[in-house]
Amino acid sequence: MDKLQAMKVFCRVYEAESFKMASDSLGISRPMVTRYVNSIEEELGTKLLQRNTRNISITHAGRKYYQHCIAILDAIDEAEGEIGELTQKPKGLLKVSVPMDFGLTHLVPLLDHFSRLYPQIELEIDFSDKRVDMTESGIDIAIRGGDLGGDQFVARPLCYSKGYVCASPDYISAHDELKRVEDLVNHSCLLYNNAVTPNRWSLSDENGVSHSVTVAGGFSANNGGALTRFALSGLGVIYQPDFLVAKYIESGELVDLLPNYKGYEICFYAIYPQRKLMPRKTRLLLDFLQEKLANTTFD
Repeated sequence: MDKLQAMKVFCRVYEAESFKMASDSLGISRPMVTRYVNSIEEELGTKLLQRNTRNISITHAGRKYYQHCIAILDAIDEAEGEIGELTQKPKGLLKVSVPMDFGLTHLVPLLDHFSRLYPQIELEIDFSDKRVDMTESGIDIAIRGGDLGGDQFVARPLCYSKGYVCASPDYISAHDELKRVEDLVNHSCLLYNNAVTPNRWSLSDENGVSHSVTVAGGFSANNGGALTRFALSGLGVIYQPDFLVAKYIESGELVDLLPNYKGYEICFYAIYPQRKLMPRKTRLLLDFLQEKLANTTFD
């Protein structure tokens, strides 16, 4: 049996913790996946995976063998990649997951530019604000902002964004004046329900003291762009990032209601699986995005 293929199959089972997921992602039958893993275990004379009817667990020997397999497979990929770079243009499928609003406003133009630079790289783009399981989904790179959580991936910072509390001039003229964060309790606030605490808004004053308030309103949505449109129509107050609202504040269509306070600041990261080496196409996109988004400001 092909030893390198058996290693690749074992690594996929290890990463997915599932024979079925490994079978689906590799495009081979589940019995074939089992045969590959069995052949390695028979040759090594030890169990790498403990199976039962519902799941699998990794043995100590399995973890050690995986580390060696990854080193070997990455070294082969690197060698082939270096030779390929001498003779071929980068090509192949690259699966990218991007957040909905930031993706549409700022990443789509960049990905279009990247695609024109490397026309043989096929981009498959998933727009989602939810946390993504990169192993199960097969995503090569995910762009996400805020607290990522976990340590199962590598995160490369791309740019920063900050939040503003704002509303339309029509809304402001029809409602009580707002000077302090605490005044928000008297206003109709448009809630972003993908946030950890949608109705809890926090800002810092000029002395760095944090002020938090529980807000309420008649509208909520899982899309910041939609909430921004509601605010432009005069339906309420929003707390949204600069890449969505800065141009409207500049044009006067929205007004920064708390200019003496500092809103949240988030960092957008490019995240990818923990592997020693990566395909050239992935590295090219990472470097491209970092270069284009470095020092980006949305004000």
